[in-house]
Amino acid sequence: MEDFSAISAFVRVVDAKTFAAAAKQLGMTPSGVSRAVTRLETQLGARLLFRSTRSLRMTDDGAAFYARCKEILADLNEATEALDRANRKPTGKLRVGISLSVGRAAVIPRLDEFEQRYPDIRLELSMTDSPSNLNGEGLDCAIRVGQLDDSSLIARKIGYLRNIVCAAPAYLERFGAPRSIDDLKNHRCINYVLPNGRPRQWQFDTPGGQQAVDIDAHMLINDGESVLQAVAAGLGITQTPRMLASCMLDKGMLEVVMPETISTGKPVWIVYPQRKHLSARVQVFIEWVRDLFDRTNEPMAAKLGKPAKQTRPPEPVEA
Repeated sequence: MEDFSAISAFVRVVDAKTFAAAAKQLGMTPSGVSRAVTRLETQLGARLLFRSTRSLRMTDDGAAFYARCKEILADLNEATEALDRANRKPTGKLRVGISLSVGRAAVIPRLDEFEQRYPDIRLELSMTDSPSNLNGEGLDCAIRVGQLDDSSLIARKIGYLRNIVCAAPAYLERFGAPRSIDDLKNHRCINYVLPNGRPRQWQFDTPGGQQAVDIDAHMLINDGESVLQAVAAGLGITQTPRMLASCMLDKGMLEVVMPETISTGKPVWIVYPQRKHLSARVQVFIEWVRDLFDRTNEPMAAKLGKPAKQTRPPEPVEA
């Protein structure tokens, strides 16, 4: 049996949950999709779907057949992309999950680079601070920060959110720069309030090891982007991941103080579903994001005598 169009129609119906939705995605009529599935059932000699006016569900045979066909069609699509990759630029829709703070402050301001390099990719960002369900939301990949829990995903470490202390030139001209961690108590500090309502502890790398400090803040704000805006306005000093402040640093709106205390911070990962081969779209996005972290985050640490860039593992690991 070589009726791949009928197989594709069957898989699309299951994914879309209705014949009408599948037909819209395939550019067919609902009756045309229904006939294709019926033709497939006849060829197989097995019923794949239970149909009614209100519901659509797979038979046991249909569920087993769907699982194999889904994998085969994915492999076929990846094989086709692999053959074309050398002769054409990556194309199509790329759906990426990303946290609000990383997306707004670090990724979106530089997306013009990605679009100029890959103009045929249609990027769709799912911005949320809640963990993304890649399979449930139809995401190709996601950028996650910190500890990973979902073992069903492949994860690649792309960098760290290294923490810096920074202030606006106007603040430093008026109050001067802190000279040590202890000196912070003599300055107006602006701190981020975590979703659990607790102020964030500031993390420092010192000759004696990592140090966590509770800050007696002059101002508390529960939105990271607003914290940076308040600091840029000269209202105080804050600690923030350098990558999130990189645009303001590049423009001279903020300056790094106490550079000897830059801390490693949380690891950042790009995760994607387990597949034998990645699409060209996901591959080029991974490489671009890695390069983005190298340019906007790691060089500052290296310049100031911090550890060299982390060696990238030769193979991805399960999350």
